[in-house]
Amino acid sequence: VAGGFNAFSCILVSVEGSEEGENFEADLQALLKAAHQKNEKVPIFYVGERKTVEKMQLQYLSQVEGVIYLFEDTSEFLARQVARAAQDYLENLLPPFFKAMVKHAEKSAYSWHTPGHAGGIAFIKSPVGRAFHQFYGENAFRTDLSISVPELGSLLDHTGPIADAEKEAARNFGSDHTLFVINGNSTANKIVWHGMVGCDDIVLVDRNCHKSILHSIVMTGAIPVYLVPSRNEHGIIGPISLDQFSPQAIEAKIAANPLARNHGNQARMAVVTNSTYDGICYNTDAIKERIGDAVNALHFDEAWFAYAAFHEFYQSHYGMSKSSPRAFHPIVFATQSTHKLLAAFSQAAMVHVKNSQKQSINFHRFNDAFLMHTSTSPNYPIMASIDVASQMMAGCSGRTLLQETIDEAITFRRLMRDMRKEFDPSDWWFSTWQPEQVPLNNDSVKTEDWQLQAEANWHGFANLASGQAILDPIKVTIICPGLGAGEGEVGIPAAVVSKFLWEQGLTVEKTGIYSLLVLFSIGITKGKWSTLLTKLIKFKRFYDTNAPLDIVLKSVAPHNALHSNGLRDLCTAIHKSYRANNLLQTIHDMYLTLPEPVMRPADAYNALVHGHVESVDIEEAIGRICASMVAPTPPGIPVIMPGERFIPESRLIIDYLKFTREFDRQFPGFENEIHGLRIEETTSGKRYMIDCVKE
Repeated sequence: VAGGFNAFSCILVSVEGSEEGENFEADLQALLKAAHQKNEKVPIFYVGERKTVEKMQLQYLSQVEGVIYLFEDTSEFLARQVARAAQDYLENLLPPFFKAMVKHAEKSAYSWHTPGHAGGIAFIKSPVGRAFHQFYGENAFRTDLSISVPELGSLLDHTGPIADAEKEAARNFGSDHTLFVINGNSTANKIVWHGMVGCDDIVLVDRNCHKSILHSIVMTGAIPVYLVPSRNEHGIIGPISLDQFSPQAIEAKIAANPLARNHGNQARMAVVTNSTYDGICYNTDAIKERIGDAVNALHFDEAWFAYAAFHEFYQSHYGMSKSSPRAFHPIVFATQSTHKLLAAFSQAAMVHVKNSQKQSINFHRFNDAFLMHTSTSPNYPIMASIDVASQMMAGCSGRTLLQETIDEAITFRRLMRDMRKEFDPSDWWFSTWQPEQVPLNNDSVKTEDWQLQAEANWHGFANLASGQAILDPIKVTIICPGLGAGEGEVGIPAAVVSKFLWEQGLTVEKTGIYSLLVLFSIGITKGKWSTLLTKLIKFKRFYDTNAPLDIVLKSVAPHNALHSNGLRDLCTAIHKSYRANNLLQTIHDMYLTLPEPVMRPADAYNALVHGHVESVDIEEAIGRICASMVAPTPPGIPVIMPGERFIPESRLIIDYLKFTREFDRQFPGFENEIHGLRIEETTSGKRYMIDCVKE
C-alpha cells in the first residue's frame, strides 16, 4: 500500500510490541523504503511504547518525523502534532508555479483581463459552451489566465514563480539554464537555432532529423552539411558513426559541399537526434569529446528522451549528462518534448542549456530568440504541467517511476519471447528487437547489456565504435515475419498488424515495413501491455484461419479488391508486392545516396513563396531542384531537402515514389503518407507531383 498509493499526507506506523516480532526490522525497512520511493518527503510517525522505541536502531529513527507515545499527552495535542506535519508536507508538495496558480484560483478574484471567457463564465451562457465547460470542469477555466496576473510572474521575462520553476527544473534535469516552451519541441528547436545560428552559417545536421530542424535551417538561412546515419535490414535507423564527428571528418564534409566550401571550415552548430525514433541512444560524452572545437554549439534533439536524466541506466547517453564533465568547447543544448513520455500536457517542452569549459551562453541575448517564438498569451495550464512534470521526476521518485517503466517493458519483452515457446518450432510468431542474449529479468538492468556492440549481428548496423550507443529498453520494436530468404515464408506486413490493432482500440507509435514501435512511458499499466499481447495472439489466430476481411478489418474490407478474401490472403499479397519491388533494399539505399545540394534551403523556400516553382511529375523529376521537403511518414525523415537536385544516383527515390503510387492503387486503406508529395486526379489516373524550382 505504501508503495502503490500516494494520496496521503502522513503515515502512522504502530510499533507496539515490535520487539516480539521476528522480522520486525526487515518489515519496517521495507515499509519505509516503499513509502519514500515515490513520496520522499511524506512525514512518518512511529506510534508505540517507550521501551519499544528505545530499542530501535538509529537508521530507523533517522527516517521518520517523530515518535508518538499514546499515553503521555492528550489525544488532541498528538492529533495537532500529526496535523501540523501533514500541513507542512502539503504546503511544500506543490512546485513553485503550480502552487502560485492554485493559490490564485482559490482567491476567486474577478477577472477583468483576457481571456474573454472570464474564468469560464462566457461558456455557460450558451448551451454548447455549457457542455464544453462541464466536460473540462471549473479549474481548467479559472486557471486559463493571462500575463496580467502579476503574482504568477512572466514566462517571457523569466520572473516570479515561473522563474523559480525554471530554476528548479534546471536542477532536476542537470542544466545551467532551462526554459519552459509551450509550443512543443518543434518550437524549442527553432528557439535554439534562432538563438545560435545566423545567415550563411555552416551547420552539421543529422540526416535523420525532425522537420522542425529543416524549418530552422530555412528560417536562419544556414548552410546544412549532413551527417548520415546507418540503417539495417528492418529499416530501423541506426546511429551516425562516431568517426563523422571528428574535426577532420567535419572539415572534409564541409570542403566537399559546394555550398559550404567558400564559407570557411568552422561549423556553427551540430544537431543530433537522441534518441532515434527506434530507441538508439548515443553516448553523448563520446560525441562531445570527439567533436572538440569543430563546432561552437552542440544540439541534442531529445524530443523522445526527456526522462533520461532520472535513471542511472542512461548516464552519459543524454545531452545534459548530470555526473559527466562539461564539454570542452561547445555549449550543449537539449530540447525535450516533456509531454511525449513524461506527465505533461501536449505541447509542453523544455530547452536545456549547459555551458562548456570554454564558453558560457549570453542568456539575455539568447532570450531574444525565446521571445521571438513564444506567445504573449501563453497557456498557463501547459506551463503548470511542465512544472509538475519536473517535480514528479525530482529525487528518488523519478527513478522509481522510471524503474517501474523499465520493469514493465522488460516483462513484456520476456513474455513475447516466452510466447514463442508455446508454438510449434515451424510456426510463426512476432519477436522483439533487442540484443540476443540480453537478460530479461527484473532483478537489475545494466547499461552494458543493451549496448550495440560493434561485433554483434543482431542490430545490423555497420561502422559502430565500442560503447557508442545503447538500445533503450522502453522503446520496443516488434518484428513481424517476412525478412527470410524463402519464397514460401510467412510474410506479415506491419501495416496490416497496425491497422488491425487500431480497429481493436490500440494505436502504435510507428509502423515500418515489417516492424512496429510501441512506447512504454511512466503512464504504462500492466493492463495496457497485456491487452497488446492478447491482441497480437488474436491477430495470429485470425491469420492462421484466414479469417474474412469483413470481420477482421472492417475499415479496409469495403474498399479493397481483396475484400472477399481473408487476412492471410491480404498479408500474402502485400508481402509479395514488397518482395517483387525489393522494397526494403530500395528504402535502405535511397537514404544512403544523398541528392546534390545546389541551393540553400532558404533560397529554395523563397522560390516557393514567390511562385518561382512548378509542379513536376515524379517521372520527370531527374535533373530538377526540389523546392520542398519530401518525407515518407512515419517517421518523416526526408529523402530530399529543399534546394537539392534529383540526380541519376537519386533514381531510387523516384523508384520508391513510383512504387507507392502503384501500391496505393492496389491496396486502398494502406496508402502511404508522404509529406511534400501532391496527388492530382486525372482522367488517366493519379499523378504524383513535386514542387520544383523553375530554371
